[in-house]
Amino acid sequence: MKKEIYAVILAAGSGNRMQLGTKKQFLCYQNKPLWWQSFNTFYHSPLIHGIILVFPDDEPCYGQAVEEAQRLIKEHNYTIPVLYCKGGALRQDSVFHALCIAPKTCSHVLIHDSARPFFTAALITSLIQKLDEGQKAVIPSLPLSDTIKEFAVAKDFSKIVTNSPNRNFLRSVQTPQAFSLPELTRAHQLVQKEKITITDDAMAMEEIGIPVLLIDGEKSNQKITYKEDLALLEKTPLLPVSGYGYDVHKYGGNRPFVLGGIAFDTDIMIEAHSDGDVLIHALMDALLSCMAMGDIGKHFPDTNKEFENISSLILLDKVMELWKKTSLTLTHVDLTVICQKPKISPYTEQIKKNICRLLGLTENQVNVKATTEEGLGFTGNLQGIKAAALVSAIKML
Repeated sequence: MKKEIYAVILAAGSGNRMQLGTKKQFLCYQNKPLWWQSFNTFYHSPLIHGIILVFPDDEPCYGQAVEEAQRLIKEHNYTIPVLYCKGGALRQDSVFHALCIAPKTCSHVLIHDSARPFFTAALITSLIQKLDEGQKAVIPSLPLSDTIKEFAVAKDFSKIVTNSPNRNFLRSVQTPQAFSLPELTRAHQLVQKEKITITDDAMAMEEIGIPVLLIDGEKSNQKITYKEDLALLEKTPLLPVSGYGYDVHKYGGNRPFVLGGIAFDTDIMIEAHSDGDVLIHALMDALLSCMAMGDIGKHFPDTNKEFENISSLILLDKVMELWKKTSLTLTHVDLTVICQKPKISPYTEQIKKNICRLLGLTENQVNVKATTEEGLGFTGNLQGIKAAALVSAIKML
């Protein structure tokens, strides 16, 4: 059966612990109500087919929330199916109401608390990947850093420690949590019938004996619960940024073949003003693109004798000095070499390690690959070599 996955965003809580005049799900964050942040993240995941919004059941709050949601959706030209329902007295009641209006075509749901606005699309993907593998209940979790104590209340109402559980076997859990819809519906029907109190939906699945898989959560996926947590909403917003670089060099010059800062054992020579490292040149262009600062021709023109036969690694250092003056954080680099000869694969690991060292990245943040053009065109005729670079970064606004 093809999966149709709906996200359920719970925005019906009273927010009593926050002790504010405004329910926390409607707090202003980046000029939008807080729940919108979660909506936006789900919307931009291609794995989510629809969204169910659960708002407080009291009027006029419910009507106003729905009206605001419809306005924002229209304003952003979002086309995903959106359903609305009223919450219940307890969180578990709100979830049950949402499950009752899920479309018949819906096979799986992700249940999420709108007070956790900082989860990422990567977490959505990780959860759904486990659903694809056949799991019926998958939840994100983090190891505990604090020691946990169980206690009993004495006659004088003081708290006395009774046990210290081994924290190596304890995890704190987050949302979104992912489930097979038929099993979760059955679990919540039992919860409703038996009047069982649960604090998350995984507990409902445990009640009917469904194994719940833990995966790694995200440290940044924090929950807005108390007044002190409002400081999280004051953090500087982050903007994803990408930069693309492309470069070409002819064969047949007088420069030894260097790629990614690694000297190759080959007779092929490069025609270039600098050392002709086409991969580093593409990388520099991508970095400059992220900074919106032009290209290497602007910063290191081939009419300037200062840059004649200069190592491209020196030029990369100069680009990184510019980078350090920005509010950008480098997160990922993807590099592609296109040539017929020489064979690149024996050197890709060396190049990768070198790029990691030069940029201060780990090996899971850099990818280096090579391809040919099947004997066609410029590279197929052994006239030269091409390289492309894609750089991903986060910019503080």
